[in-house]
Amino acid sequence: MNKWLLVLLMLLWTSVGVAIFGFQAAQEPRGNGLPSQANRIVSTAPSLTEIVFALGLGERIVAVSNDSDHPPEAAEKKKVGTFWQPSIEAVIAAKPELVITLGFEQQRNLAERLKRIGYSSLTLNIEKISGLFEAIESVGAATGRQAEAEALVSDIRKKLNNLSSLVGAERKVRVLWVVQREPLRVAGRDTFINEMIEIAGGENAVGPTLHKYPPIGAEQVIASGAEVIIEPAMWQEDLAGQREAAVKYWSKFKNVPAVKEKQVYVIDGDAVSRLGPRVYEGTEAIARCLRPELFAK
Repeated sequence: MNKWLLVLLMLLWTSVGVAIFGFQAAQEPRGNGLPSQANRIVSTAPSLTEIVFALGLGERIVAVSNDSDHPPEAAEKKKVGTFWQPSIEAVIAAKPELVITLGFEQQRNLAERLKRIGYSSLTLNIEKISGLFEAIESVGAATGRQAEAEALVSDIRKKLNNLSSLVGAERKVRVLWVVQREPLRVAGRDTFINEMIEIAGGENAVGPTLHKYPPIGAEQVIASGAEVIIEPAMWQEDLAGQREAAVKYWSKFKNVPAVKEKQVYVIDGDAVSRLGPRVYEGTEAIARCLRPELFAK
């Protein structure tokens, strides 16, 4: 299974976990109290790793999840298991002063086990952009980087607001966001992807759904009237080849406006699939698909 499909599964099952276990939306610290300034940090998810690096704490990170690969220095850190199966033995071997985890079952269980044996951990729930800002501030508070966290949040907010102003609100472009093709699954409206689409000047072509990332059939694709179809790349190499494959797949939906007008895009998967400090870059990539004329210069 390739990296992008794994990332998609992370998103899907995290959403399922929230629905089943009812995780709190607030950031929830766990452990024997948080250190005033942690010098040895373990991160158990790619988005968390990116937050820590964005706060200038790369030298304090002693271990990360196997799939943490941005920035490039993250890939050189010791590994503590996968997103879904973090290894408590590997975490302990890293001798952390602070372990940062997400709030779904497997990582929540890890945090609770660490608490019982005396380790400090910070558990964060990042479901929407507002949750990302809260998470950045929580990490900043736990690491003595409050000022840097506030500056980072302010910078991201400003960029997103400027982008929203640039694209305007007069006409929304109908967007079909494809999570996977076989079986066909898309991003629904109760997702951070939907937030990014709206900031970029779009409107989700899929109406309200029971699931965050629902499966849909050919009839729903046609009924969506999508003007733009976007697929995150499954790997970063050969984007042109992946777009060619996408265009070929969607060619059977000749009556969908996006297919008629050749508005099928494949964009950088990591920038749009990880809700982290690169949320602006991902949102701008979407806006470039919806309003290319605004970025011609």
